[in-house]
Amino acid sequence: MGTMKLLPDSIRTRTILVLVIGLTVSHMASTAVYSTDREQALASANEQMVADRLAVLARVIDSTPDNLRPQVAEAISQPTLQVSWGQTVPAAADHIDDSQWEQIRASLRPYFGPLDEKRLHVVDLTARAQPDLTSALHLLHGGAMTRHLQVSVGLADGSWSQFHLQGADRISSWSRQSLISTLVMLLGTLIMAIWATGWITAPLAAFARAAERLGMDVSAEPLAEDGPREVRVAARAFNLMQRRIRSFVDDRLQFLAAVSHDLRSPITRLRLRTEQLPIETLQQTKMLRDLDEMEQMVASSMAFAKDEATDEPAQAIDLAALIGTICDDMTDAGHDVVFDWPHRLVYRGRPLAMKRLFANLIENAVRYGHDARVEISSSPERVEIRVSDHGPGIPTQQLEQVFRPFYRLEASRNKRTGGLGLGLATVRGIARAHGGDVVLRNLTEGGLCATVTLPNAPRIRED
Repeated sequence: MGTMKLLPDSIRTRTILVLVIGLTVSHMASTAVYSTDREQALASANEQMVADRLAVLARVIDSTPDNLRPQVAEAISQPTLQVSWGQTVPAAADHIDDSQWEQIRASLRPYFGPLDEKRLHVVDLTARAQPDLTSALHLLHGGAMTRHLQVSVGLADGSWSQFHLQGADRISSWSRQSLISTLVMLLGTLIMAIWATGWITAPLAAFARAAERLGMDVSAEPLAEDGPREVRVAARAFNLMQRRIRSFVDDRLQFLAAVSHDLRSPITRLRLRTEQLPIETLQQTKMLRDLDEMEQMVASSMAFAKDEATDEPAQAIDLAALIGTICDDMTDAGHDVVFDWPHRLVYRGRPLAMKRLFANLIENAVRYGHDARVEISSSPERVEIRVSDHGPGIPTQQLEQVFRPFYRLEASRNKRTGGLGLGLATVRGIARAHGGDVVLRNLTEGGLCATVTLPNAPRIRED
């Protein structure tokens, strides 16, 4: 679990990470292989050049009279090649016979014939001339390690020509150019990975937005069926699911509206027949009361179905002014309602739906809590409206159930005691259609608080 937490959260970021790491490691490995081959080729060419150079210089000294050889050796000396001549046989204590210097022996052979250890000495002075720490630091900075070599060649008359060489033994694979190349590759890979992963994951983002729209509005625009074959198949399946859900919701709403409409006629006939009874009795009064409640249920059900089926266009509204108007009306009716928000609060939504939402909440607060306190807080991401009262509140286990249609805390359907239980269902439906939500909570000091949360940039369908 700890390893998973260290990984990036999004598919796009994980893909970019895999591409960048994989291609960088591959580039470094290929650079190392290429550099090794290049170093071997350069080393072989360098050895051949050095060998040919020594052979020519040794031949020049061998062809020069003895009295002029010191001056010639001094004249042909260079900062990286010190040449000297003498009769003394060089000490062989540090003599090496390494196969990698066979090219020197082969280059001298045409001029001096076969050379054995008695006529050719190769001494490696690198360890004495350049300490290991210095060499390591030099290579670390991308330079070449300088090798010091002393080659002594026995001439035909028994004298010796000595050559003190300084040259690059090997070049670091990770030179400054190699590091720059790796950084350029890394930057190019990163740019391409960001573009490619954005292109590949765009359908997933489109699916997420379409699912979010569908959760708010079953009549939202269908998903575009384009792109790669797999994306087209998934988009086609998503649109089919959306059409089925929309058909299911429409059928249920039409059924509810039809039943409610058809019930009005028999209820009216029953009312007329009850009122025409010759003697007014207690049973007659109860029957008329039941018929009133049935008629109220039918009317509320039809209103609920109509509200759900209504497709009101969105527009910019002053949410603070809308809430203030509702509060003023409630105050004029003699209710204790407090709302203080001196600023405008421009919000893009459905005006009539928003008015029903806040009117239901404020009326519920006044009806059950005997007062209402409305507060607003706004941020760049969301708008939060809180409607609180000082009533008895709601049992904790029923805070969610009261949002179900026709669910009431009070068992009767009497209008004077709370209606049919469709108000909060309508409130939550409107809030979620705007991409928000409504939650209830009991206050510590007593009372109930309804919090409406709306996104500051609601994604709702506009016609």
